[in-house]
Amino acid sequence: MRGTSEKMSVRREDGAGALVSLICLTVFAVVFIIYTTRYLPDSVATHFAVDNQANGWMSRNGYLLFMLAFLIGISALVSFAVGTLPGKFPHWTNVPNRDYWLAPARREESLRYLSAHGKRLGCLIVMMMLGMHYVILKANHMQPPALPVSTFSAILFGFALALVWWIVRLYRRFPKKN
Repeated sequence: MRGTSEKMSVRREDGAGALVSLICLTVFAVVFIIYTTRYLPDSVATHFAVDNQANGWMSRNGYLLFMLAFLIGISALVSFAVGTLPGKFPHWTNVPNRDYWLAPARREESLRYLSAHGKRLGCLIVMMMLGMHYVILKANHMQPPALPVSTFSAILFGFALALVWWIVRLYRRFPKKN
């Protein structure tokens, strides 16, 4: 039984599965956003005031370019920062007991986990951006355009909950050693 749990641990820390998930999810998101943006009006409500009424607008093509650049750019940047920079700049790495976990005996395994975990965070960001796009779709199908607060709140709450889960997993993987 011990061998099985060790294999599971290695698979969980392998970045290949996380990378495939990030790429597939990003491709889906890009296709979904491109396909559904055509259902938006020529002038897209993209910002909303405290009373949930639209007070900021973009052209449909401008919105599409912004959304795709933000979706791909932020998820790639965060995945890269969390997954790659600790190997290049270990003194910038913020994990509990950094010197212990990045010591030569544990360094490779720790960096593999951080790489995979960074890609998982990229997946969370892509899903949150998909949710924000859905909110914009719903808002622009109301007359006049208005922020669907319950949907917007649910997406933000879900992202916050997933982010807490991501942080807990990080701290459970790198416990403080005495």
